[in-house]
Amino acid sequence: MANTQPVEKHRLQSRRIITREHKRHPDRLGPASFWISLVALLIILPLLLCSGIVIYFQVNQLNLPGVIVYDKPVGMMKYQETSDWIDVAWNKNRRINLVSDNDPEISYWLSPAELGLWVDPQSTADAAYAIGRSQQPFKDILASIQGKPQVVFPVLYFDETIARETLTTIAETLDIAPHDAQILYEDGQWLALESSKGQKLDIDSTIQDLFQKAFNILLTGTHKLVIEPQSPAIIDLTHVLEEIERVTSQDLSLTAYDPIMDETFTWSVPIETKRAWVSVNPRDYTVRLVYEQETVSDLLNTWGKDLGEERSFQNAQPKNIIEDWHEGLTTQLMVKHKPTTYTVNPGESLWSISLKLGMPMYHIMEANQGLTTDNLKTGMVLNIPSKNILLPLPVVQNKRIVIDISEQRMTVYENGQVRNSYIVSTGVSDSPTMAGTFQVQTHELNAYASNWDLYMPHFMGIYEAWPGFMNGIHGLPLLSNGQRLWASTLGSPASYGCIILDLPAAEDLYTWADPGVVVEIIR
Repeated sequence: MANTQPVEKHRLQSRRIITREHKRHPDRLGPASFWISLVALLIILPLLLCSGIVIYFQVNQLNLPGVIVYDKPVGMMKYQETSDWIDVAWNKNRRINLVSDNDPEISYWLSPAELGLWVDPQSTADAAYAIGRSQQPFKDILASIQGKPQVVFPVLYFDETIARETLTTIAETLDIAPHDAQILYEDGQWLALESSKGQKLDIDSTIQDLFQKAFNILLTGTHKLVIEPQSPAIIDLTHVLEEIERVTSQDLSLTAYDPIMDETFTWSVPIETKRAWVSVNPRDYTVRLVYEQETVSDLLNTWGKDLGEERSFQNAQPKNIIEDWHEGLTTQLMVKHKPTTYTVNPGESLWSISLKLGMPMYHIMEANQGLTTDNLKTGMVLNIPSKNILLPLPVVQNKRIVIDISEQRMTVYENGQVRNSYIVSTGVSDSPTMAGTFQVQTHELNAYASNWDLYMPHFMGIYEAWPGFMNGIHGLPLLSNGQRLWASTLGSPASYGCIILDLPAAEDLYTWADPGVVVEIIR
């Protein structure tokens, strides 16, 4: 309901002046009567004069001289003229500037009516017109004759409903919501946006001031808006940036080892990718990395290009890689060589191709259905299995045995460093040792070769030349009659395909070489 009430209002009621005629005494006046009559005449004449003035101003509807509506003389002004002037001067021509102490740019020029302020022209004119027409007119008239100003204040009304509607509209453009500090990912970077304060028009307090100071506001033409600052709930999030930097600085790596080439690859997730994986909890601003299997798969495809077309990752599972990263581990993969093809040249046999490629003959035959040593033809394209088929056991990465046929020497490596170097004897030309990459697969303390009736101390099988026929590394063989073979021929080809060491070297290597150690044989 509108709070419509007069701020100040002055009304005076007029009163009629009633005079009576006195009957004259028929007798002649004596001296005493003369003076009495003279005094009466002197009293009556001013009354008659005042009455005449009242009648004149009443008939012409004029304000008495000296009447002022606040600071504007309206004496000798007719009632309607007074009312019209009040409406123009106080309602139509006045403007009120709404300002703010905090922001000099805030300025809203409004009419009083838009703020619910209204000077009642008729009520104010009534108050001015009532001077000299009240129950004591002679007092007002006398003051007028003496030139004393008689001030009337405008009758002012205030409508809260109108003021509230206007201020609500202003608030729509004036109110500024505070902005919390924010964390934003943009163009590959995490940014901390600063917070900013806001403001809100306090409509209730502004209306209260408007009501209490209404008349002064009309006079000065200025009213201060009550604007309250609004503080953001979250002021600073730079610490979240620091946490993002810490999280993304963690190394997310992948290593891959090629046991055939003895080559290690290492990749790290680019910082830009890790930033894209950052997830910030909007409730407590905790930071973590969120990995997506699809993204990790894309990384594997990118990194896999470094291996070339002939190689690929073996058993690379994005899920397993992600689990390792969650545990702070570096995933280690094996590199697998892809199957290849080989075109048979004139004069080549399956055995010569096997030696050339370092692939036992039976593996080539299994990869080519129906192939035998008798139906091999020049120009035939053979499927060659992956070299990894010769490494059936998990690879021991920090140990490696390298045998150089041309030098008849074995070099043993551990953690990339030379551990030992031995003189060896490899297979003779009629039963050569195959060059290739193999693996320690079996351990036999004293293996027996029935074909040659000899014992092979500290035997380690490294590849099957034929299913069931394992070539390997061992010490100087011993015939069943007790004769030790090839002791004097170490350093020259002597065996039927195995690699021969002296007895102490064979025993030492037997103890050191775990199953899975790679054996690389080169020509």
